[in-house]
Amino acid sequence: MRVPLTAAMLMIFTAVAAVAQETESSVPEKPKVEEVMVVTASRTERLVHDVPVAISVITAKEIEQMPADDYGDILRTVPGVNVTQISARDIQVTSRSATSSLATSQLVLLDGRSLYLDFFGFVMWDFLPVDVAEIKQIEVVRGPGSAVWGANAMSGVINLITKRPSEMQGTSVVVGGGDRGTMLGSVMHSGVRDRLGYKISASYYKQDAFDRPTGLIPGTSTPYPAFENEGTEQPKLDLRADYDVSPESHLTGSGGYAGTDGLVHSGIGPFNIEGGSSMKYVKGEWSRRAMRVGAFANFLDADSTNLLQFGVNGRPLSFAFKTETYSIDASNTSVIGSRHVVTYGATARHNDFALSIAPAGDQRDEYGFFVQDEMLFGKMRVLAGARWDNIDPIGSVVSPRTALLYSPVPNQTFRVSFSRAFRAPSLVNNYLDTAILNPVTLPTGPYIFASRAVGNPDLTEERMDAIEVGYVGSLPGSVVLSASIYRNKTRGSTDFYPATFYTSSNPPAGWPLPVQFLDAPGLRNALPSSFSYRNVGEMVDKGVEIGLNGRPFPQWSWSANYSYQDDPEVKGIPANEINVPPTYRANLAGGWDSARFFVNASLNYQDAAIWRDVLDARYWGPTDAFTSIGANAGMRLNDNITLSLTGTNLLDEKIQQHVFGDIIGRRLTAKAQFRY
Repeated sequence: MRVPLTAAMLMIFTAVAAVAQETESSVPEKPKVEEVMVVTASRTERLVHDVPVAISVITAKEIEQMPADDYGDILRTVPGVNVTQISARDIQVTSRSATSSLATSQLVLLDGRSLYLDFFGFVMWDFLPVDVAEIKQIEVVRGPGSAVWGANAMSGVINLITKRPSEMQGTSVVVGGGDRGTMLGSVMHSGVRDRLGYKISASYYKQDAFDRPTGLIPGTSTPYPAFENEGTEQPKLDLRADYDVSPESHLTGSGGYAGTDGLVHSGIGPFNIEGGSSMKYVKGEWSRRAMRVGAFANFLDADSTNLLQFGVNGRPLSFAFKTETYSIDASNTSVIGSRHVVTYGATARHNDFALSIAPAGDQRDEYGFFVQDEMLFGKMRVLAGARWDNIDPIGSVVSPRTALLYSPVPNQTFRVSFSRAFRAPSLVNNYLDTAILNPVTLPTGPYIFASRAVGNPDLTEERMDAIEVGYVGSLPGSVVLSASIYRNKTRGSTDFYPATFYTSSNPPAGWPLPVQFLDAPGLRNALPSSFSYRNVGEMVDKGVEIGLNGRPFPQWSWSANYSYQDDPEVKGIPANEINVPPTYRANLAGGWDSARFFVNASLNYQDAAIWRDVLDARYWGPTDAFTSIGANAGMRLNDNITLSLTGTNLLDEKIQQHVFGDIIGRRLTAKAQFRY
C-alpha cells in the first residue's frame, strides 16, 4: 500500500507546485490573534491578549489542514506540551513536565464536560464522541488551572470546543484508508429550523497494531515482555440540539457514545481493553449572556485483561471497570463599577465506581466554588482569585491565583503570575488490590514470582505552585510572538513504589534456590513482594517557551516554536526514580491554500527522554531523540468534493515515544470528503 500512496503524494505536490503561481486564493483569512476569543483560561470569554496564563489556540482551519492522524499529532505542535503515543490508541499528554504511561495531571474538557477518568486518573482520548471535523477550536492552557477548574487541572487544561449546528449546516461524508490497515469514515448532518439547530454525526476508525520493540530494554538486562499487541477500533455517535430562547439566551442538549478497544499502558503493566468498551454521556446547558448553568453525566463500561497477570488457568486476568459520574456547575461574570470584572461559579459532582481492580472503593463526592476579580487600571490589569474544593477522601483544598498584566500598546501584553493547583488521588491510588506476576531469570532458569499491589487511602493531594513571566503580541507583517518562562514546584507527588521485598525469612512461593540467596548481593531488595502508592518529596520543573506564527498573504501561513525543559530538581525523591522530559522540543510548519489546492508540511523534533514509571527498575530506560516530518496535500474538485493525502513520519524513522511503547512508523492516509 505504501508505494502507490507515496507516488500519489508526489503527484499531488507536483500538481500544487505547477499551479501555485497561477491560482488566486478565495480562502477566508484566519482570524487575527487579537480577534480570537477563548473561554478556558478564566471561565469567561476573553481575548487571547487579555488572559492571565499561557494559552495556545488551534483553529478548525489549522486542524483540517494539519499533517496529523490523531489528537496526539495535533497537540504535539504546541510549545511546552509533551505527548507520548504508546500504542495505536494510547495517547498521553502533559504540559511543562514529563508525561508518563498514565498522564494524571492534565484536565481535558469537551465543551466544558470533563473527560478525566477519576478511577485511574487519566484521559482516554478515544472517548471523544465527535469527529475531528466538528471541532471549532482547541484551547490549550499551559500551566495550572485549578483556580477556576478545580481538581486535576494541575499541569494544564485542554478544552475542545465544538461547532454549533448553525456553523456546519448540510451533510458531510468522509471515507478514507491507508497504512497499517487504517479504515475511517464519518457522516454528519446538521441543520437549522427557525430557532432550533440540530446535528447528528457518526464515525468509525480502525487501525492495526504498530510494531513492538524487541530485545533488551535499553540500559537493562531485561527483555521486553512478550504479549500480543493490538490495534484499535473506535465507533462513535453524537447528537446535539440547540434552541435560541432569545438572541441572548440559549439551550443546548447533547448525548453520545464512544467505543474503543486496544492497549492502555499503566504502572502495573499493559491492559487490553476489550471490544464493546465505551463511554456514553448526556449533557444539558442553559446560557444567558455570561451566565451558564450546565449538567452532565458520564457512563463508563469497560472490560480489560492485564497482559502480565495470569490466573491459575494460564490466561490473563480480567478486570471490569464501571463508573458513573454526575456533575452540575454554574458560572457567571458581573461588571462592578468601572474597574471590576468578577467571575464566579460552583461545581458539585458525584462518582459511583464498580472496579474489580479496586473493590473497596465505591463512590466519591466533590464540590467547590471559585471567585476571580479582574481589576482594570488603564494599561494595567490585576487579577486575583481562588477556588475552594472539598473532595473525598482528602478534604478541603484551596487553589489561589494572581496575575499582573500590562499592555503598553494595544495587542501587546506582558504578564507575571502566580498560581497553585492540585491533583487528587485516583480511586485506584487509594484502593488498588491486585497481584502482579514478575518474570526473572535465575541460575536454575526462568522463574515467575508474585507481588501484591495495594492502594493507600491516606494519600494527600499533589500540589503545584507555579510562577510565570510571559508575553504575547501582534507584530508587523501579521506575525504573532508569544514567550513564557516558568517555574513549577510540585510537592507530594504520588509515587508507585516497591513497598516490601522478599527475604530469606519471607521467600516467594516455589522459590527454587536456597532462601539465603535472597539476602545475597544482587538479589537483596531486588524482588518486590508488594507495591503501593506514597506521597513523596518535592520536584521543580523549569522551562522556556517561544512561539511565532504568521500569515504574510491570505494563501500562506507558517509557524515555529521552541521549548526548553530543564531536568527536574528533586528533594526527598531518588533522582533515578523519576521520568525526565525531553530537554529540547521544536516545531516548524508551513502551508499554502488556494481556491483549489492546498499543501502543508511540518517538522517536529523531540530530544531524548528517560522513563521510570512502569513496574520496577528492571523495566526503566531511555528513548532516543527523533525528528518526524509530516505533510498534507489535497485538491478541491469543486465546492462539494475534497481529496487529500496525509503522511506522518514520512522518513519512516523508528520512533519510540516511551520506553515501553510501540515503534511508531510511517503512516499514509488518503481521504475523500463529500459535502451536500
